[in-house]
This record gives sequence, structure tokens and C-alpha cells, in this order.
Amino acid sequence: MADSIIVGLVAECKDEVSSDLWASGGSSCSFTTLEVLKESMPARDYSGVASSSACGLSLHVGDRYLLFLDSENQPMWFSAPLGGDPQQVQVANSYLRIMRDFRNGFINDLAEPWMFIESDHSCSISHGIGGNQIRFTRRTSDAPQQPKPEWNQEKVGDEPVYKATVPIFAANATAPSGDAEVVVFGDAPDYSDDALMLRVSLRERSPAPVRRVTLSVGSQTWSLNRMEMHLSLAGASAHTIVEYYAAGDIAEKILSAMDQPSDIALSATLIPSDTASEPPEIAASEQSSFVQAPTKDAYFGQAAPDTNSTRPMSTPNVRAARSRRAQKESPDPVLRVESRSTQLPSVIERFHACHARKE
Repeated sequence: MADSIIVGLVAECKDEVSSDLWASGGSSCSFTTLEVLKESMPARDYSGVASSSACGLSLHVGDRYLLFLDSENQPMWFSAPLGGDPQQVQVANSYLRIMRDFRNGFINDLAEPWMFIESDHSCSISHGIGGNQIRFTRRTSDAPQQPKPEWNQEKVGDEPVYKATVPIFAANATAPSGDAEVVVFGDAPDYSDDALMLRVSLRERSPAPVRRVTLSVGSQTWSLNRMEMHLSLAGASAHTIVEYYAAGDIAEKILSAMDQPSDIALSATLIPSDTASEPPEIAASEQSSFVQAPTKDAYFGQAAPDTNSTRPMSTPNVRAARSRRAQKESPDPVLRVESRSTQLPSVIERFHACHARKE
């Protein structure tokens, strides 16, 4: 989408504090080019003048930025700073590394990066594809034992369903701020504390329709279980989170299959509520894709969910087209998201070392 991509340095700002009350940064800021990652056709001088924007770039003298420029040298919405907020900086620097490797011939695709996150008692790596997310999580070897939820088994038709109520804790809180009813379809959610967990999030309007989801890596395919979390905060009912997951040995096999650069495909097929469990056959021409912001670990007694997300940044060669539809329009029969595991080796060793608590 960008006419050119550069690493830019803000040299000066006419106003260090923008008159826009919602913008954090300066206005009429001139920037110069430090490095060109994508040349315009024909090549030109990429210097320009831009202003900070609300919910967008905050420009400060002396800071470096990854700038996706349009034909008039104006930063596009997915431009990002290369310093400051740790999560945003990790994403921007990952894109910078990938584009350098692509430009220099070290890789031949622009698959999205994998993000490594370490907390007090868990480690995770996540892969966003246009906003959809694949996330592996494992508790550290020195993490305290978790209380096990009391799962009650029920049946919906012939399918086993497991329900439990778990507390929700805000960041750094010692007392729960609410609770969540967790509903798991499929296998019994009885896993050890250190089991590897795989979670997949797809963006759909709430309430999300019931789907059968599979994850393919190369020629191997696995079915994922559905999990619903109905949140209740301060006694009031909140939104419902829907994710698809695998755990234990299955999650280990999926992660192992991704260890070498491989094609990854998520397929989510709509299961009509008024028919049997077998989904209809859908032509490939009817398939489409969605995007969604990532969420934190939010079930099986783990940390509370939140809605923080990083701004997605578009890259070529990843099919995850946005789809906009009216609120009352029927959901797409099949969602399909494709990527590659090319970037996983850059974080996998840190993920394993984090679990073992090794430097």
C-alpha cells in the first residue's frame, strides 16, 4: 500500500506541542531519511513535513520512526515509532528487521512477525495475521501451582460441554474484579500447569457464530476446540470472548510443525444452529478472511483479558482481507486466514528459555 517505506528522523518541529488536544507530540515536524526500505517508482527525495495525530503518530525531535509514506511523502496510518512504548516498539522493530532481511535477500516472503512476551509466571509468542491471532502460552517452571477450576460436564446434543466459573484479576490486583463463566466444547480441559496452550482468535461481530476451526501447517491439519468466556465485571454482564484452542501434546505437535518455515492456514466453517453438526460444503470462491486485535490469556485460571492491542501494519503476501458488512447481514460461511511460519525461529529459543527460566 505504501508508495515508499523509510526509517526517518524528526529534525525539528515548528510547534513542539500540537494544538490538537488529542495529539501527543509536535506539529509541522520535518523529517529526513536515514534508510530506504522500499523505493518509490521513480525514486525521489523522501523528506517531508508531518504533524502528530490523535490515536496515531506522536512526533518528537530526535526520535526515529518507521514511516510508510504515500505519494506525497505523508506518513500512512500504520507508521510507528522505533522508540518509546515497549509493545509498540517491539512490533515496529520486528517489521524493520523483516523488511531489511527481505531487501537484502535473506528471506523471500514478508510473513508477519512473532511477538515474544514474558510475564511473572508465563511466557507467550503470538503471530498476528491482519489482526487475527495465533498464540502459544506456557507457564514458567518456577510458577506457583494454580487452583483448578471445578468443571461441570453437560451435553449439548451429543457433544460434551464443560463449564466453570473463574475469577478475573486486573493487572497487579490481589482481589478479583469480577468473574467469568468459561464454556469449553470438546475435550475435557484437564491439563497440567505447565502444559503448552495454543489459542486462536478470529474477529467477528458479537455474538460470534458457532464454527468448526482447523489449523493446518504444511500437509498436517488439526481440529481446535471452541471456548467461550462470558465476562461479568462489578456485577454487570460484559462481553463474551470466543477463542479456539489446543493444549498439551497436540499443541506441542503444532508448534513443532511450525519450527521450519511452513504454510499456515486457519479455516473456520460456519455450523448452522438449526442443522446437524456436519457443516455444509463451501466453494473456495466463497471463502473470505477477517481481522481482530489480540487478547491476553483469559481462561483456565490465568490472567484477566484486556482489550489492549497494537496497530496492525500491512505487509504484502499475506491474505487476510478486511471485510465490512451490515450488522444484520449473515456471517460468511467460511473464514480463511493464511500465513507462513518464516519468522518463528527469531523468537522460539527465547520462548523455550523463558519457560525453563534460563538466561
